[in-house]
Amino acid sequence: MSRRANPTVVGGFILGAVVLVVAAVVVFGSGRLFKDTVPYISWFEGSVNGLNVGAPVKFMGVRIGQVTDVRLRGRDDIPDTAEEFESWEENIRIPVFYELDRDLLRSQGSVLDVGDRHSAELMVQGGLRAALAVESILTGRKYIALSVDRSAPYELVNEPGIRAFEIPTVETGLEWLERDVQGLMAKLTELDVEGLVEAITGAANEIGDLASGSATREALADLPSTLAELRETLTSIQVLAARADTTMQAVRPRIDASSDEIQAAAEELDATLGNLKAVLEPGSPLLIELEGSLNEIGRAAAALRELADYLQQNPSALVRGKDVGGDR
Repeated sequence: MSRRANPTVVGGFILGAVVLVVAAVVVFGSGRLFKDTVPYISWFEGSVNGLNVGAPVKFMGVRIGQVTDVRLRGRDDIPDTAEEFESWEENIRIPVFYELDRDLLRSQGSVLDVGDRHSAELMVQGGLRAALAVESILTGRKYIALSVDRSAPYELVNEPGIRAFEIPTVETGLEWLERDVQGLMAKLTELDVEGLVEAITGAANEIGDLASGSATREALADLPSTLAELRETLTSIQVLAARADTTMQAVRPRIDASSDEIQAAAEELDATLGNLKAVLEPGSPLLIELEGSLNEIGRAAAALRELADYLQQNPSALVRGKDVGGDR
């Protein structure tokens, strides 16, 4: 006679088999058991909201890995005062762990071994940087974008006890925009909305009182006559402008004739000045003759001076004539 099977043993065996099947499906189904991955880490300053475990890691837009963990870490020293806490808060860094898939890199044609420490250091020295990027604007999901920026400075944390290669981070316009939006929202929350509404309401009431006042009504009543006077003034200005234009058209021929006469006189004066310049130039015949005449006049003047001196000394010479022998 056969023994009856123990239900507890059978149930435990079935439950264990189910657990093993589920574990196998999870492990083998995800493919992690057969993946060739290398752990990496990047320390981000500021909020990483929207970056979740499983988010992709892309290099130049090509997926090469995924995020495995996001943690929180501040400075080692604990703040004691509010001022120290503010400084401590500013120095919080978010460590993000991710893995780069060698198989994906090989399938994309990469020959660089991301698991080699020397190669990882060369990549960082060559400008490899990590930054946060938006994967979906609607959901706010983010991913890690790896790119090369040789001009970007970097500072490695080199946290002891972490067995992962480190890639330094750079800030993008996304972090600046988020900080600006947060600052704007903080300023908006500080606004005295009730006081602003009261001020706007008071201004609207004052405008209403001004519009319904007697002075405003009188000004509106005088507005048609003011517009009529303005139209008359504009008409007078147009008539005056037309008369001035007619006068200018009548005077223009005389102005043109006078301009021609002035131009002809200027040309004659220019010719006269040219002739005078030619006469007065050094070496010209007229200037030489003038110099000769002046010399002769000079000599005649000298002779006259000598005759005058002689007559002054010998007045009787006008009667007797000059004593040739010198006897008196």
